[in-house]
Amino acid sequence: MMKIGYQGIEGSNSEASAKSMAARLGWTDVEYVPLVHSQGVVGALKAGEVDYGVMATLNHVAGVVLETETALRGLSYRMLALDCIPIHHCLFVKDPSVREIRAVASHIQALKQCRERLARDYPQAEWKEEEDTAIAARHLAEGVLPPDTGVLCRRDAGESFGLHLLQENLEDDAENATEFELIRLTERGPDKLIVVAGLGLLGGSMAKALKRYTGCTVYGWNRTRSVAEAALAEGAVDGIADEAIFAQCDLLIPVLYPEATIRFLRENIPLMKRGAQVVDLVGVKQRLVEEITPLALACGVRYTGGHPMAGLARAGYERSTPDLFQGASMILAPTEATAPGDLETLESLFAQVGFRRVKVCDPRTHDRMIAHTSQLAHIVSNSYVKSPVSPDYVGFAGGSYKDMTRIACLNEKVWKELFLLNRDALLPEVDLLIRHMMELREAIAAEDGKRLEELLRLGREAKEHIDALNPDQPSE
Repeated sequence: MMKIGYQGIEGSNSEASAKSMAARLGWTDVEYVPLVHSQGVVGALKAGEVDYGVMATLNHVAGVVLETETALRGLSYRMLALDCIPIHHCLFVKDPSVREIRAVASHIQALKQCRERLARDYPQAEWKEEEDTAIAARHLAEGVLPPDTGVLCRRDAGESFGLHLLQENLEDDAENATEFELIRLTERGPDKLIVVAGLGLLGGSMAKALKRYTGCTVYGWNRTRSVAEAALAEGAVDGIADEAIFAQCDLLIPVLYPEATIRFLRENIPLMKRGAQVVDLVGVKQRLVEEITPLALACGVRYTGGHPMAGLARAGYERSTPDLFQGASMILAPTEATAPGDLETLESLFAQVGFRRVKVCDPRTHDRMIAHTSQLAHIVSNSYVKSPVSPDYVGFAGGSYKDMTRIACLNEKVWKELFLLNRDALLPEVDLLIRHMMELREAIAAEDGKRLEELLRLGREAKEHIDALNPDQPSE
């Protein structure tokens, strides 16, 4: 019988998610072990008391679950399943005759998810943080909490402890949902000597994350040496790389402009020892793979394309942070120079620095998808802000304006290269967008309300279809 340890106690959302993921994987002979909090799950995994662990990692309203993020830092693990479940919080009391609720107790995530409703309906009630929503229900039933306390928990949890339901669905967002991960520990390989070349926002963040969350020795290299010196002074790297370090390193991670990455690898792969690895973090893959794979094979160096789906509107080492990749996705594009076991090793390393999931695809698929999900969005944003009325947006804009304009602050030098290197995939996306916009324009110009309504309906239905196909990752 396998054992799955979960964050919380019986009746918690984690237990429900653990059972859901086990069923999805076809596991039947399972014992579910309540372990209250994320650190308890990690401790049981390390001690071999459970085979798998389930923890909440992200709520779509309250954000990253800090308790879990802290527990997983530096841990080498593999995610086997991801579950996203709707979260509905009910307010229970012990005695229905209670006239005034002086406190509301629950897990901090639940309290945050009901912040506005609690402030409106129970403005006098203070928050009492509990280790789990179901534990709050148990404590109220057992008299650990005062009788004038209300608890937020799942309906079945409150009812199982004999509490009285006072109010349902207190979550501020009707679409409130939480992501849970099913994980197992993996063997942490020997510490490596890693070189991060290019210490801007992404490279600087990668170096800092590797230093904080792994036992690897990290060297940095930057075209402007003063940046590397600043990273060394700050403790973001253990040293500044030179040819001797390139020759010794186990893993080289270039984070440079696309063309600069190609030139850099042409110069330095021949210096590297046979069996060393290279993972570039450039936002286009096919051109890089075509240029670098033959060289890597000739030199006996293992090469895999990479692309972290993380960043900020503005770049620069000064904005780098070791937590930039927490909860993000990493894309890996294997090549002919990727050796057996490389993907698993890289997945484990990137999990340690915070990436929640790794997507593996071929370079052509990567470039086609990124043209749509990233590059086209930057083109739209860059075009959108060029309207002469944009500077007067204050007082007229909601979230949609901010969402549309945030990424207009791009680095034109790097995005120029990304667009041009991926033009075969990007141009069809631009053409399709223009066609759809022209359809809308023509309907508006002709005052054709029927046609306009039809086009808008098609867009809405397309979005609903996308979300139905991706219930664990809604594109909102």
